[in-house]
Amino acid sequence: MSNKKTCVLIGGGKSVRNGVETGLWDKIKGKDIWSLNYSYKLMPYLPNKQCFVDFQFFRHNEDDLQNLAIKGVPIHCKKNSHLNHIDKSFITQYNTVREQGGFRGKTALIAPPEEHLFIGRMGLVGIFSLSLAIAEGYNEVFLLGYDFGSSGLEDKDTHWYQNEINVKSTGVGRPTVYWNSTGLKKEVDDFSIFNTINDVEYYNVSPNSNIQNFKKINYEEFYKLI
Repeated sequence: MSNKKTCVLIGGGKSVRNGVETGLWDKIKGKDIWSLNYSYKLMPYLPNKQCFVDFQFFRHNEDDLQNLAIKGVPIHCKKNSHLNHIDKSFITQYNTVREQGGFRGKTALIAPPEEHLFIGRMGLVGIFSLSLAIAEGYNEVFLLGYDFGSSGLEDKDTHWYQNEINVKSTGVGRPTVYWNSTGLKKEVDDFSIFNTINDVEYYNVSPNSNIQNFKKINYEEFYKLI
């Protein structure tokens, strides 16, 4: 593993609970850990990066984000015109694209103001963060909480922190964000673009994830690999 550049992305999917219950925080302590959206709130130590996409997330958590930055945590987000009217000096912003044709893979950070990161048609922080990891040269990425919703329209248990903290989010507890009357939304296929980058190993630590594009492993397997 010493020749690999590895990071652990902690998303919001409820499968993260399985990790928390099996000693996740102790087992990954000291690793390169990225917090996506609200994950940082329940981590017992600081993440190595904090990522978000939506301006509403920033608006509701601005003080937290500033405090994270003061403590040395880099803050990364999608470039947003709303941020032009406030102090954003502590945030690194990136131009993004929603269609797969605009994704430039590992060349995306050659000239950050002009190049673009992929966020998919739904504008997901999970896709944004994975695009950023690839652009920064990571070749082994562990995806935690990458569930893309719950088991179906009747299952409102979507996020691992929804019963632990009060969050303002369009997706938390709302399976209709990910499912419709005909099944899983087709936008889940946006993750397939990452399969075109052959020299990156992806591990989705969520055996029941609705995302089918990455190798799925459980937490026991994850702990052996990390």
